[in-house]
Amino acid sequence: MVRLLLFIFVAASFATSQADSRNYLLRISHHTFDDYSCALLQTNGAFHMEFQRGDDIHVFEGATSQEDVLRIQVILDRPELRSLSQQQIEEPIVRGRTEKLQLTIYQRDHWQDLFFQSVQSENPVEESVNELVRWLDELHKLPHKEFSEDEGKQNCLPPRKIALTKRNPNPPPAPPVNRNNWGLKSALKVPPLTPAVPTGTAAMTPLLRVYSVAVKSSDARRYCALVADTGRYRFEDSRQKTGKPLKTETSAGMLDPQEIAELRMILDNPMIAKIRHHEPRGSAEVPMMGDMMNLNIARPTGDQNIILSSSFGRQFGSFYGGDADVTVARDLTKFLEAHIENDKNGTLGNSARNDCTEIP
Repeated sequence: MVRLLLFIFVAASFATSQADSRNYLLRISHHTFDDYSCALLQTNGAFHMEFQRGDDIHVFEGATSQEDVLRIQVILDRPELRSLSQQQIEEPIVRGRTEKLQLTIYQRDHWQDLFFQSVQSENPVEESVNELVRWLDELHKLPHKEFSEDEGKQNCLPPRKIALTKRNPNPPPAPPVNRNNWGLKSALKVPPLTPAVPTGTAAMTPLLRVYSVAVKSSDARRYCALVADTGRYRFEDSRQKTGKPLKTETSAGMLDPQEIAELRMILDNPMIAKIRHHEPRGSAEVPMMGDMMNLNIARPTGDQNIILSSSFGRQFGSFYGGDADVTVARDLTKFLEAHIENDKNGTLGNSARNDCTEIP
């Protein structure tokens, strides 16, 4: 699968009893340009810590005081942190300083997993996050025992998987959980559609899904559009100027039959219909500058998924230039601008955003 600066994040695999789950308070991992560190803290103060810089890896285990545990608990109980969900974490289109932070917090009856891929996305909980990172950075100064990499490295995971449900005595092997880390909301690897919920009316199926990312010298934009065969649509538009916060607008509406017919005519144009997807070599990346567009179009023979790029046909070594030039979708982008983007009657709040994964 092609990637646009895509980091595959494998979430912690946890499986033990509910009682054992409550022995853990926090797992934290912090990855900067220079180094990586993580720690697993138990409610009794016992901790496991790993630190890596280049090929140099250290593994520590020790214990902190109950006062320190209570201090961490107070931070984790702050309302702005307790109420935060992954969906509410807003990643900028263009990131500043390289930093990735994951917090996996035991919140009494469930695990809260938060993944920040930039310093900017931490802003709503900046004070709490900074305190936790400082605690992590100072943890190695406490009395501890050091282990070799072979003896102790476990990515700061518990010995077994933490789960809050009754354990199956004969469970099947658990597959790893892969998460898309959208440092730059990739126009190439998009989240899967949410299955339509059966209703009393005829189910709507997707006609078109568009993901677009354009990064210029002074600003950047990403948007997605999901259009059902009935004409219902969802549109999410994010813009960011250099050094400024991201601004996002979400809307939904309905295309009339004439507009649907016009859209189908655009999609059936041979300039678009004949394009076929070509997988890039190995782990090729896409140039940051330029326009990228992912089109998924429902066809009688199956979905057509193609990548359009303003860098198509150029030679960038291992960089990927897409399946065709983005200009072949000029009529489509004009249609979206005229009939969907500028329709402000169906404006929704940011809480309604879903990355165009649900049929409107």
